[in-house]
Amino acid sequence: MKAPEDDLERRRPIWDCMQMLWMDTDPATELDHIARVCADSDYSLADLQAIYWNEVRPAVAFNLWMLPAPEWAGFEIEWLTARILRRSRFGRRLPRPWLHPNAARWWRQIEAAIRQLRGTAQQG
Repeated sequence: MKAPEDDLERRRPIWDCMQMLWMDTDPATELDHIARVCADSDYSLADLQAIYWNEVRPAVAFNLWMLPAPEWAGFEIEWLTARILRRSRFGRRLPRPWLHPNAARWWRQIEAAIRQLRGTAQQG
């Protein structure tokens, strides 16, 4: 997978939909849309997982640390792109999911939905 700065046009739709999991809304309402955008992309599941954990989460997780959360509708794509490029953990090991239980739960649901949409078998 290319570095984020070398793949902006393909990455931005993924970033834009994934960020919604860290907005002050019910993430379940976004799950179908996120899965569809991801499934329609040509990224592998491993690539999508890396984008989720190492690009989007480090850039926007702060939004739920403050109460009330400052952003509800999603960040502007230009701001989001700049933030992801500054905060990206591209090429680094994925964080341990048990340290981020909510993010891990949402990733499992997105992954299952992508597999279903793509018609791929569940892997152990």
